Amino acid sequence: MRSIYSAIGFFLIVIFISLIYKLPAQFVYQQLPQNKNMQLSGISGSIWSGHVDSINTPQLTLNNLDWQLSAWALLVGDIDVHWTLDDSAVNLQGDISLSGEHLQISNMKGQIDLLELDERIPEQPTVLGGQATIDIVQAELEDMQLVDMTGLIEWKPAFLLSPKNIELGEFKAELSNDIDKLVARLSDTGGAVELAGDFTLSQQGSYDYSINIGIRDTSVPGLLDGFNQLGQHDNNGRAVLKGNGKLF
Repeated sequence: MRSIYSAIGFFLIVIFISLIYKLPAQFVYQQLPQNKNMQLSGISGSIWSGHVDSINTPQLTLNNLDWQLSAWALLVGDIDVHWTLDDSAVNLQGDISLSGEHLQISNMKGQIDLLELDERIPEQPTVLGGQATIDIVQAELEDMQLVDMTGLIEWKPAFLLSPKNIELGEFKAELSNDIDKLVARLSDTGGAVELAGDFTLSQQGSYDYSINIGIRDTSVPGLLDGFNQLGQHDNNGRAVLKGNGKLF
């Protein structure tokens, strides 16, 4: 009798997964509570393997998101998704796992074209150029609270394109978490510009930064003139940049 119940249970699970497999992604999205700060358009495929033409927020639009859902994780009540964002400005891929209230983002790698990204964000007083390389080893959230993050972002070659075109060198940001904030500790790798500081981002989308900038190589064209325009200088001759705002 137990074997019959097991067979029936397995059959029902197969039927359930088959139904999920065939559910159109657009239909599922329409049933979810809508977020006025983020809208998806051009949804195709199924919940199992689908595509989104564009992700739209008030500040930014990104294109071409694809995902694949793991069947094995679903059998034990978890969700494992491999995703790819193939936008001309932001090219990233990674894995997301959801088990109960525990969310894990892992193996997130890719590149960001900073100039193209800046051109999509309105009213940016400073325009950056170059490529950022992303390597997020792991980020963990419990009840949507960030509890752990490790990763590295490298910016090379780094350019300041506005208010003046200046080659800056190479920089990196080591990522970690502090209570409910993402912290990026900024430093340089020995180029023309000396840089040290922190950038923090809260779960509510608010950010602030405090960065000290100095010059090692005054022979770089435009670097000294540009440096003299960068805010207030401290007693050591370094420019001090501070600011805050809301990212999303």
